[in-house]
Amino acid sequence: MSEEILWKLEEQEREAILALPARERYTYFLQVIVDWDEAWALQTADGWVLAGTDEGDSFPLWPHTEFAKACAQGEWEGATPAPIGLDELLEDLLPILEEDRISVAAFPTPDGDGILVSPQELRQHLQTEIELGEAGEDDTETE
Repeated sequence: MSEEILWKLEEQEREAILALPARERYTYFLQVIVDWDEAWALQTADGWVLAGTDEGDSFPLWPHTEFAKACAQGEWEGATPAPIGLDELLEDLLPILEEDRISVAAFPTPDGDGILVSPQELRQHLQTEIELGEAGEDDTETE
């Protein structure tokens, strides 16, 4: 895993993705995290940033460093994007969040619009996306 993501996100693409409805952004979020084997979160000197919601704390995650950077403003100003490997997310982080009853804010925008999911739901959705990818790989190997 590197500090730099493997593809450059063009401004026009970034704006188009941010303009998608939250549910469509969530689908994009799942696909990109599985395809690139990493998610992005924001970190400060004190640790990972959390978002406070009416339902409690949530852990914001993004599919690309540029989306995380765009949200490093206001109370998160000075926070920097940091990658979280897919295996680390599934095996370490999500169980901790579940135990601490912290939800996941999936792909929030600078306006705060995102999808809140439980760590268990996110794990299931990521596993489904992984299985879909593996099924697609199997199909191309038999052709």
